[in-house]
Amino acid sequence: MPTPTPARPSTHEDLPLFTLDTDSHTTTTTVTATPTHADLLALDGPELAAVLDSLTTTQRDQLAGPYPARWLYPPKPGDPPRGVNVCAGCGGGCAGLRLVLGVATDMVCIELNKDAAATATAAGCTVIQRDIKTLDPRHPALCFTRRASFTMPCTEWTRAGLGGGRDPANLEILLEAIDQVAAHLGNVCVDGSELCDHDPADCDEYVCYDHMIEPSGAPITELWALVDGMTATTAALMLAPVIWILGMRSIGAPIESIVIEQSSALPEDVQEYIQSELWTAGCEFVQWQDLNAADFGSASNRNRAIMSAHWYRHPGPVTAPRIGTNAALALGWPLDTRINTRGNRTTSGGNVFALNRTITTATGKIRGWYCEKTGRRFTIPEVCQLVALPADYPVNGSRTSQCQQLGDIFSPLVSAAVWGTLLGLPWPVMLRTYLAQIYPTLHSRPNPAAILFDHPHRTHPAPAVTEADILNLFAQGNYHPIRIHQPATP
Repeated sequence: MPTPTPARPSTHEDLPLFTLDTDSHTTTTTVTATPTHADLLALDGPELAAVLDSLTTTQRDQLAGPYPARWLYPPKPGDPPRGVNVCAGCGGGCAGLRLVLGVATDMVCIELNKDAAATATAAGCTVIQRDIKTLDPRHPALCFTRRASFTMPCTEWTRAGLGGGRDPANLEILLEAIDQVAAHLGNVCVDGSELCDHDPADCDEYVCYDHMIEPSGAPITELWALVDGMTATTAALMLAPVIWILGMRSIGAPIESIVIEQSSALPEDVQEYIQSELWTAGCEFVQWQDLNAADFGSASNRNRAIMSAHWYRHPGPVTAPRIGTNAALALGWPLDTRINTRGNRTTSGGNVFALNRTITTATGKIRGWYCEKTGRRFTIPEVCQLVALPADYPVNGSRTSQCQQLGDIFSPLVSAAVWGTLLGLPWPVMLRTYLAQIYPTLHSRPNPAAILFDHPHRTHPAPAVTEADILNLFAQGNYHPIRIHQPATP
């Protein structure tokens, strides 16, 4: 009599997969070997999904680490686009996408600082707390990445950071490293006509025609070692966009849109080298602009060099709407408030400014700024509002750490404008709606989609008016003909 087949335990997920041999009286167990990253990169579509389905949860997690295991699978129809946010900070760039634009994005943020990583996590981001130099963008979990954002530390490009990145020796090392990384990742086009010196009938299709060279396969440590000679270590992180974009493209990632946020003091040479590598790789549109958060409605200035790129189309430059926000009114402070930034020290730039305007750039030193008359300091919710975040944004860490995170932020307003332009969204309307939420006393105004005209003889609501109609009414100060219907909370 055959031996009965034992019941499979309910907690079977991490056990080896098995098959039944129906021609014998015994059960045979087949262990599914864990494939390598190279194995996964050689697969696609249903074949890839089938191999991943044959593995245990532990095996998939090990293969995907540190990325989500679901990223090993091809995206399904309707899934939000995947993206990586390198040196994400406290999540300002993602806030532009999520809070201002309402864009659904499956974004993984990479951030080394513990407090900033905790803040971004609390704000709703998926965060990997790691040094980017230890992560290889040629990972199979990144094969389906479509968006990329980079906000590397920028202090060493500025006067405040003594401009170490701009030192000629450091700059030479960085630019040479960009060239070398491009070669290692196969981003060099060889002119085949220069190689062909024989009869066209004997030409080899690969050797004798224009082609990109083969990637060297060099380990990530070797690529980052190219900037080991730089004394400005954070400035050396400007190599990251080249490593990550070309690295992901080398494994077939369908990168479409890219954003880089950096100090406005970033040398033009660095900007041009990065731009040139993207053009060589086939990117259709790449541009750098200096954009100031104050022109997009922030209560504080923050002028940055922003690169936006799209692989397949030309969205054009970002046009600032020139929306001004008075910091005192935004916070509800007296209009005659004056803020002291340096105590009793006297400097050439002064140490007191009026709050009754869009204020100077909020840096980490805002932790010590105080009202000259009362000695009152800004609370963390107030600092959030000064950099155009909601007052309840979940900033983690000590007061010093919180202020540093907010001082280093990629403005969500500029992020929304840049990403909105790349994605073809009506971001100016979305921006104004967001400003009305965080600065209601200054920017609260009817939502174009919710405005209806009142009329004594009308028995049903009129159609919504256009944005141009609203601007007209407000320009004339003619608010009475309209009423606002607040939509029900979903």
